[in-house]
Amino acid sequence: MTTAFALLRKQIKDSLCNFQALMVMLIYPLVAFVMITALGSEDGMSGMFVTMFATMHASFAPLVTASNILSEEKEKGTLRALIMTGVSRQQYLISESLFVVSVTLLTGSAFLAMDVFTRDRAAAVAAAMLCGAVLSTLAGLCVGILSRNVSAANGMAVPIGLVTALLPMLARFNESLDRAARYLYSGQISRVLDSGKLSGEFAAVMAVYTVLLAALLAILFRKKGLE
Repeated sequence: MTTAFALLRKQIKDSLCNFQALMVMLIYPLVAFVMITALGSEDGMSGMFVTMFATMHASFAPLVTASNILSEEKEKGTLRALIMTGVSRQQYLISESLFVVSVTLLTGSAFLAMDVFTRDRAAAVAAAMLCGAVLSTLAGLCVGILSRNVSAANGMAVPIGLVTALLPMLARFNESLDRAARYLYSGQISRVLDSGKLSGEFAAVMAVYTVLLAALLAILFRKKGLE
């Protein structure tokens, strides 16, 4: 437990000094606030902007942040130093995951102040954001393990993040894209944020992605480790 808290404190200090990481976590809430302030007085615009940008935040920000942190630690050699001091690889991954998910939810909570939410809708939104943060973090860790440095990680994470983040938004305007987005976890998050209700389909898609991403992470970790 002491090791976990020490790792979390280290992640917080490092992130506060990393402007890029801060901006990735803040950009979507800030853009949503600006758009709602400018156009939110029109009927339904606030809800639409919250759905669009909250989905982007939950699917893009943790993926890029998790991959960036892990690849940076590997590139600078600090991860090897931590392991040599007695920190296990599993402890490090768990600590980083908790940090990324927590920061994603903390910054994402700003969306709850940008529209009118009933208690049930707020609970559904929080559950959807949590699922998105966890799945995107798992995906980011996979990218981080595969990448030798930060540039390589961004080269993989950004395109993947953009697809998962933008497809649900584009699906609003195209029926074919809407059918495709239905099978993405980000597409299901967008549907929950739009309706304010959790569904059996949402639970099924989240469960499938959790199993697939957790299995992929376990395979990559066993094959490549964190070296």
